[in-house]
This record gives sequence, structure tokens and C-alpha cells, in this order.
Amino acid sequence: MDLLLVTQLFPPETAAGANRTGAMAESLAKRFRLRVATLEPGYPDAALYAASDWRTTDRERGFSVTRRPAFRPHEASLVRRALREIGMSVALVRSAHGRADIVLVSTPSMFLAPVAWLAARLKGARFVWDVRDLTWRYAQESVRTRGLQLAMLKALEGFMLSLLKRSDLVIAATAGLAGVLERQGVPAGRMLTVPNGVSRAWLEECAPLAASGPPPGERPRITYVGLMGYNHGIGILVDVAAKLPHADFVLVGDGPERAAIESAIRRSGVVNVHLAGYVTDRTVLLAHYAASHVLVNHTKDTPILQDIVFPSKTFEYFATGRAVVHAGRGWASELLRERDVAEVVAPGDAAALAAAIERVLADPVRSRERAQRARELVQRDFCREPLLEALTAELQRRFSR
Repeated sequence: MDLLLVTQLFPPETAAGANRTGAMAESLAKRFRLRVATLEPGYPDAALYAASDWRTTDRERGFSVTRRPAFRPHEASLVRRALREIGMSVALVRSAHGRADIVLVSTPSMFLAPVAWLAARLKGARFVWDVRDLTWRYAQESVRTRGLQLAMLKALEGFMLSLLKRSDLVIAATAGLAGVLERQGVPAGRMLTVPNGVSRAWLEECAPLAASGPPPGERPRITYVGLMGYNHGIGILVDVAAKLPHADFVLVGDGPERAAIESAIRRSGVVNVHLAGYVTDRTVLLAHYAASHVLVNHTKDTPILQDIVFPSKTFEYFATGRAVVHAGRGWASELLRERDVAEVVAPGDAAALAAAIERVLADPVRSRERAQRARELVQRDFCREPLLEALTAELQRRFSR
């Protein structure tokens, strides 16, 4: 069977979406004649990939990869951003020539889904939507909207939900997201949950870190790795660092909130926060983890984030065998607390987050035990290859002729 995978994010990019679709493509190619339609690598900055021979890598993948020019998504105006994303989606799907039995689209760019759905119907193909988040709800809860703009966002949400209900299969990236979609009317029989995870290779690479434990030294290092986005609220770590002057804070990554974090550092005068920038080299990333005593995560407190988010970086954190402090609310936080694999506190409270870090540092024995349980949890339930092999087999079972 011919399968077309349409995605905005794809390796050599290394963010969560690219990691997911890259691994998905490797698995799908074992059972389908796979074509991938994506963009040239550009997240978070196309300059990061200037020296990368990604064109050669694409040719050597064993399946077809076609690319459109890289896209810069961040715009101050929701309307301008929407129009630009629609244009990108149309161009990307139009570049995917040829027949397909299945069209599988992986968002977050929500406008990819309706364009890919139309392409699937024109090709007489099944339509599968891999849903990683509910972007239309984020817009309502993260930006003050009213009047016409609010009405337009609600109409957009209704349209996206109608498309989800008409999909041949919906793949939810978290159990919380699947629950929300089911409550909103997406048929449970046409929905699968395929969580994010980490690869066997990453687990093996992190094994020496997990075995050796955190590095010795009087100044502990607290590390955040990932997107500095609106939903993450990572700027709170500047306030936390001011409360813990005896610790060093390293923020590894980039995103739309980075400029605000840099301004907060300058205003506060803190000297123990360092922005390390976005990392594409796994060796450098492993070095950051090896130098860390505590890995920290923070998710803003909004209704939809409480319902659906399980930060994918959490699995990567757990694989390293380092202690984790998670600031968040909702089903994911409760799961982490019940399994006792991380120190969990409410979001938006710098004093509580600082106290949680202090508790982890003050009890290294309990922290190592938690870290071991966390790594075992990932090995057992969130190893990417078995999850995607099961997805590929299910697609073949449902849609083979």
C-alpha cells in the first residue's frame, strides 16, 4: 500500500515533533511504500542546518522525501500567522504528487489537516490525523480574545472537531488528549493513543549517565532542555534562580519566549542563569545532561494544558537517570506523583519550585531511587520503537485491501 506522510517537522530537526515523525517514518517504511512531504529543516532557525548534508541523508533513507522551503511560523497577528500557515500547508500538500492509499498528516500546524484531508479525498485515500496538540484551543486560552476574533476561533474549533470526527483514524499523542477528543464526540473506535517516547538508541546512550549518577561538586546544576514557548512558562526559572543563588541554572533551547527570558535576566540582575542555545548535536546534549543534578520542567496552568499535556521532554529526562522536578497541574502531574518518579509542584509558584529543587538536592538517596523508577518506566512503557511498530501494524490491519 502507498502511504503519504505530511508533516511540517522532520529530521534532521530534533524537536519533539520531528523526533516523532522521523521515527514514525522509519517504522511505516517497513510495511508501506512511503513518501514523506515536509519542509526544509528550519526549526528553530534554518541557519542551524546550513552545514548539515540533509539532502544526502534524505536520498539515503530508503523512502522518498520531498521538501518545500523552511517556514518561520511566529507572527504577532493571529490572522497573519493563520494566512501564512494556510499558504504553507497548500504548498506542502501540492508538492506530494502521486497516488496514495493512506494520507497521514502530523500536526501541530492545524491547517495542514484540512488541506491534507482534501488531498486524501481527491486521491480516494484514507485520512489519518496524528494530533499532537489542540492549537485552536491554545489560541483561545493564551491570548485575550473577544468579539469577532473569539467568534472566529470558536468557529475554527468547531470546524477542526468536525474534521476529526470525519477522519478514518485519529492518533492522539497523549491519553489526556484522547480523553478530551472522545468527550467532544470523536468516535473511540476510530482513535488510537500513541504516546511520545524515546528510542532504544537514546536509552542506550543514556545508560552510562544513569549508572554513574549526578556529578560531584558543591554547586548543583539545574537544567531545562526544550522549547521556550508560550505554554511552557520557563521564564519562571529566572525567579527560581534568584531564590537559589548557590545553584547554577542552564536553559538549553530556543523559542518565542527566549527574548522575554533574556530581558528578565537583565532586569533581575541574576548571575546564575545561562542560556545555552538550541542543540542539534546529541553529544553536546548528552554532555548537558551529564553535568546536571536536577532536570526541571514547567507547564502553564490553563484548562486545556491540564487536560492534554504530557511534555515529551519528560521521557528524555527520565532516560538520563537524573532527578526531575515537574511543575504542572492535571492528569500528567497526577500520574507522575502516583508513580513517584518526579517531584511535582503546582505551576506558576517560584517559591514552591525552588523548595522542590532544594528537597531533591537534600535527599540524594530518594532522588536516585525515583530516577531509577523513572528510567524503568520509560524502558517498559515509552520506548518508541514498540509503540510505532504497533501503530504500523494497526494501520495495515485496518486499511489493507
